[in-house]
Amino acid sequence: MRCSSRSRRDTVAVAICLALLATVGTCLIDSQEIAGTSFSFVGWTSGSTPESYQTCRLTNGAFRIQGASTALSDDITLPAGNLQLSNLRVSNGYIVVDMFFPQKSIFTITGASGTIAAGRPFLDASTAIYSYGLKIVVMDSTLRWAAPLLSQSVVRAPATIQITSSLFVVGNTVTQASSLVEMVGSGGILDRSAVAVDYAKCTGCSQGLVFLTGSTSVLDRSMLRISYSSVGNAAGAPLIGAAQAGGVAASVNIGNSLFLVENVVSPTSSLTNAAISVKANSRATLRVVTLNSIGAIITGSVTAQNVTAASIGQSIPSITVVPSTGCAAACVPTAAVTTTCKCTCGSDMPNLNFCTAMEDPYTNYAYTGCSVGCAACSSDTTCARCEEHYKLQPDQTCALTRIPCTDPNCNSCSAFGQCLGCNDGYGPTTTNVCVRCSVTGCKRCPGDTNICRTCMDDSNPVNGECVRCQVEHCATCRNGDSTVCSSCETGYYVSGGSCLPVQACYVSNCAQCMLKDSTKCLKCMDGYLTTSAYRCVPGACNVKSCDMCYTGDTNDCQLCAAGNAWSATGCSAAANACRVGHCTTCQANDNSRCTTCETGYTPTNGYCFSPSTCFITHCASCPNGDSTVCSSCETGYYVSSGSCLPVQACYVSNCAQCMLTDSTKCLKCMDGYLTTSAYRCVPQKVVNGAAAPHSLWVVVAVLLASVATH
Repeated sequence: MRCSSRSRRDTVAVAICLALLATVGTCLIDSQEIAGTSFSFVGWTSGSTPESYQTCRLTNGAFRIQGASTALSDDITLPAGNLQLSNLRVSNGYIVVDMFFPQKSIFTITGASGTIAAGRPFLDASTAIYSYGLKIVVMDSTLRWAAPLLSQSVVRAPATIQITSSLFVVGNTVTQASSLVEMVGSGGILDRSAVAVDYAKCTGCSQGLVFLTGSTSVLDRSMLRISYSSVGNAAGAPLIGAAQAGGVAASVNIGNSLFLVENVVSPTSSLTNAAISVKANSRATLRVVTLNSIGAIITGSVTAQNVTAASIGQSIPSITVVPSTGCAAACVPTAAVTTTCKCTCGSDMPNLNFCTAMEDPYTNYAYTGCSVGCAACSSDTTCARCEEHYKLQPDQTCALTRIPCTDPNCNSCSAFGQCLGCNDGYGPTTTNVCVRCSVTGCKRCPGDTNICRTCMDDSNPVNGECVRCQVEHCATCRNGDSTVCSSCETGYYVSGGSCLPVQACYVSNCAQCMLKDSTKCLKCMDGYLTTSAYRCVPGACNVKSCDMCYTGDTNDCQLCAAGNAWSATGCSAAANACRVGHCTTCQANDNSRCTTCETGYTPTNGYCFSPSTCFITHCASCPNGDSTVCSSCETGYYVSSGSCLPVQACYVSNCAQCMLTDSTKCLKCMDGYLTTSAYRCVPQKVVNGAAAPHSLWVVVAVLLASVATH
């Protein structure tokens, strides 16, 4: 424990203590000013010890937790750099965490209070190397800023938090902050790491409880969590905010990790303005959440339980709603879930409640804010007065006032009784009352019961009516036309509005063969490149954020990774932008399939290819500008309607070439033979000059007739 000034006798001790602030040691005194000083890890050795600061003051300046200029994580003999600050009193001050620290270092700040320097975060760790088990905890603090400005977060973190590192912001009450956590730049929460905001009350937080300045990935059994929190006096602010560039917000990618929002009541907030993509093997769970809206689109599988927000179905297309008595699991993959909806953790991720690599303060946290929705507490556990939209309960806690859903044809209502969605076959009126659609087979008729917008699974809306799709093997016909298919059943693909069978793929390590040729690979599996012969060989694409390069060119991207846009210079982060190389217009509902390519490229199978690329089986060359039409075939094949068909064997004796479509009729006889009117070959001496009708012009006429028949 460091810092104090008690008596003249202690003055010398204080001077010695302050001199040690820039080094390593233990100073068992408190209540001293620490602005302009630092705790340094420079020279950290195996004999260094943890440190504690009690009831210190931080006035008009910064206190630095200074790391080494080079990595310390490689030396496993070094002890963890644990540092604790308790009951810090702040006046126009802030804390900086900078550079490298020993493995598994933990910095804990509890019970801080006061006013933070304008335009600065309370704790700025944006230049820290946040890796190898570094853990920062800010808990039970009451912080405020003099005026609402940007860059006023409780913790500003770097773009990347990785390798079992964590940031926990728990039980804090803040006023006029811009956010609780700000992550600076594009990066991620990676490799068993965690970022969590729990039991937070923020008055202000115009950028969200968590604010991302760049696109962020949560990968490799990591966790992003918001729980038991609310935002006040910031109508429309999201819980998870993202900076915008060119009108497009940064995106969030969840891969093999946990995304959890639970026990959050913030009726004026949206969930997020960032497009969130939940990948396979991930868990995205919303439990007991009341918001104004979801905000941006969340793609991928999401589990919801007791969630109230406008337009949930439109914002989360793949949502699974679990009843109140069911289990909405929230465990970091790949932890198992018990029959009582608890997480069963593995040895490498052993910590409850969610199976994290590090101890989680959430597990044993005792909330001192008495009750969510409380405006004035009478004790740590009881509330004296509740906020608007809450009602004081007999146990002195606050409960959200809910108006019951009285419309029998409504499938979900807001906390205030407003219908959010009608049952199938019903549509909402302008007063949000559900009435039956008058169109037979109609599923959704919003605004006008006589005009159907969404039909049942076996029909499509055509001029407001529901018409069954007339195309065989079609899953969905194009809106307004029951004879043109837009998506086929599994095992079939769309071709000219019809559905044709997809052939089996016979190329090793191929993820997708060409639709019309199962011997040519269109897209190889990860870690493989497509050769000019359309085979797959080990290799990697040289373009950053590219899922697939062009055949024979590892520097030209054919398809950018999700969350990126293609340009002539490569792939760059952009949500919902066209991902296809050399494409000018992607499909309206699929940014991985192109409809219009750049000049000199042709759309084929949803991608753009140069005219030199030819996709016709047994084709020797395609005409410029169209890789789907053959102009000349390989030996043994002939051109027919742009495709290559095999030349049949010739069964006429002494014939040099039979007709292409009839192997019993000779088109050209061998030298010394002439073609008869029956298309047979006879020796020239037998005819004795009577072969004149089968001279060259006759042969040409026969050839033209042969070609015209197919």
